[in-house]
Amino acid sequence: MFEGKTPVKNPNLRIINYLNSYYGTIDGERLYQVDVLVVGLLKYCDGKNKYEDIMKMLAEKTKIPEDKIKPVLDRIFKELTDMKFIEWK
Repeated sequence: MFEGKTPVKNPNLRIINYLNSYYGTIDGERLYQVDVLVVGLLKYCDGKNKYEDIMKMLAEKTKIPEDKIKPVLDRIFKELTDMKFIEWK
């Protein structure tokens, strides 16, 4: 789905930490609750790491095989794309 592409955070994305919960917004009006793991994942969406690089880094850090990470990562990236938190180049 995202193979060969590079995710980039929307420049308007703001992550807010309020009472130990994270919320994301790109327009200041709509807030989405964001899991702390997704906040960490967004750090890799810097325009330098391709999808495959991110998957490999996550596999190494978690000791979970890439084939097990891929479906979860695809769902997360699809949701982040739909919410316009990330773009692809």
